[in-house]
Amino acid sequence: MRRTLKAAILGSTGLVGIEYVRMLANHPYIKVGYLAGKGSVGKPYEEVVRWQTVGQVPKEIADMEVKPTDPKLMDDVDIIFSPLPQGAAGPVEEEFAKHGFPVISNSPDHRFDLDVPLLIPEINPHTISLIDKQRERHDWRGFIVTTPLCTAQGAAIPLAPIYMNFRIDSSLITTIQSLSGAGYPGIPSLDVVDNVLPLGDNYDNKTVKEISRILSETKRMVNDDNDLSLGATTHRISTIHGHYEVIYVTFREDVSVEKIRETLDSFRGEPQKLKLPTAPDKPILLTNQDARPQVYFDRWAGDPPGMSVVVGRLSQINRRTIRLVSVVHNTVRGAAGGGILAAELLVEKGYIDKR
Repeated sequence: MRRTLKAAILGSTGLVGIEYVRMLANHPYIKVGYLAGKGSVGKPYEEVVRWQTVGQVPKEIADMEVKPTDPKLMDDVDIIFSPLPQGAAGPVEEEFAKHGFPVISNSPDHRFDLDVPLLIPEINPHTISLIDKQRERHDWRGFIVTTPLCTAQGAAIPLAPIYMNFRIDSSLITTIQSLSGAGYPGIPSLDVVDNVLPLGDNYDNKTVKEISRILSETKRMVNDDNDLSLGATTHRISTIHGHYEVIYVTFREDVSVEKIRETLDSFRGEPQKLKLPTAPDKPILLTNQDARPQVYFDRWAGDPPGMSVVVGRLSQINRRTIRLVSVVHNTVRGAAGGGILAAELLVEKGYIDKR
């Protein structure tokens, strides 16, 4: 019987922190053992958290005291989940790794360190072997693993099986992203109500950079020179959760949309083979309805809810170009759920156990 692992959640009162709390409440072997915060230290969790997700604060968590973000206070903790903001996360995560903790980070601060996995468990599970190099380089007992930008996951998850099996020339991605992707309190209402807010070149570029790295780490079934041209245009709109992404893919030879549909529908990864608790049976759910996917109806798709990416509106534009649309729940699959799934894979592969 697998032993229970205790998790600490850094930034536990933030939008991603509360999703970790919610999702771990019923986890079979990872339990919340430490809630870390900053301005709310010493207070009961239920008193200080703004619970902006489904359900209520779990009863067993409600009275837990928010404590300092200090590795010296976490002797009985096995896993660190870190949804800390950009800039603040990097040094904190390094400190935890030095103290021997496995850190699962949703922050961008270490995403492009050459020895830090940028992990989508279904897409590039083999990259966890970078942990060995990371430990050796830094002389750490612990390690850091990152999850990609939620926007990047909404495109990379459907693009990866296509990239693995077909010779792609280019892909153009347009995203329409929810407010929760900016954290809480997020975007000023006058910037986004009655508006579509472009996120700008910097966000566009980091989306492309992350997707490019993820695809380059897939195990391909075709011979190609990997010279793929990617472009992205990103926007924010006034929905609460769920990112909607329109993806055009151009190939190096003729391809049928039926073959693409079959590839997406049959895709499974290592988490599905291992039957990990947070792995949906199908990471990609296809819809044939002309008016779907929609953010409101499809962001909670899958089992566990929110862990599948819904793909629809598959269309043959010309002999070498297809279009598809995806919806991803940004704080679940794109953040907390992806982090928990990464932890489960690391447990299964022996990287997380008794320290």
